[in-house]
Parts: sequence; C-alpha cells; structure tokens
Amino acid sequence: MEQWKRLANGPPGAERRKHKRFRVQNGGLAALCPEFSIVGQIIDISAAGLAFRYVASEERSKESSRLSILLTDGSFCFEKIPFEAVWDTPMPREFSFGAITLRRCGVQFGELTNGQKLDLQYFMGRCSTGEPSAGCSDHVREEAPGR
Repeated sequence: MEQWKRLANGPPGAERRKHKRFRVQNGGLAALCPEFSIVGQIIDISAAGLAFRYVASEERSKESSRLSILLTDGSFCFEKIPFEAVWDTPMPREFSFGAITLRRCGVQFGELTNGQKLDLQYFMGRCSTGEPSAGCSDHVREEAPGR
C-alpha cells in the first residue's frame, strides 16, 4: 500500500476536518483494491473520507489505488473511489485477540465525479447512524435522489 502519512497542519490533536464524520451501522465495509487486499469494517464516514478497522496481515499490497464501499448483504457496492491513506495505526490491545492485531485506517477521498458524490450521499443516508463521531465539524447529509 502506498506510504502512510499523517496530516501535519495545526497542533497535535487539533481538529482539521471540514466535514463532520458520522458513525456507520454494522454491515458497511471498506475494501482496498485491486484484489480486495484489505477489507475492514467502516467506523465513520464523511463527504471527504472515512475510517475503518481491519485485521492486520503480514502482506499488504503496495498497489492499492482504489477504494470500494459495500454492504455485507450485497445490496450496495460503490467501487473505484480514488483515495489517499492519511493514517494507519494499531488499535489498543483490548481490541486485539492473541496474535491477531486490529488496525484503524483513515482515508481521504480523491476527486469524485458527480455520480460518485451521489453514491456516497446515498450510502451515508442509508448506513450512518446520524450520530456524529467525536470531535468532528459540520456536514449536511442528503439522500441521493432517485435511489
């Protein structure tokens, strides 16, 4: 996977997001492509990016250039989302099980087409809890028209 980097604008711990992130209900998955090299549960999402947790493996693809968002029941799949990974950190030990380590990854969406923006709005309207994640700023959710 491309080299991870942490955004460095402002003091440590300062909120730098322009869009409020909303918690996602169970069933929302993020997959890094090609070949679904990493698949994890989406924790929260905004118009600008998302965070997800995944089981760490020894081999990560350095070729991941697209992100897919899907539902476990197969009713929704949003593919080929341009992104940049901005951080990837291990989760605290209370979330890990023996030799299995969970990690949390944050991605920023790249330039989205109008159709991709509508798909993202649809997913957020359908799958977010409507409750903001801690420490996030404003974002307006809309249901994608015609969906």
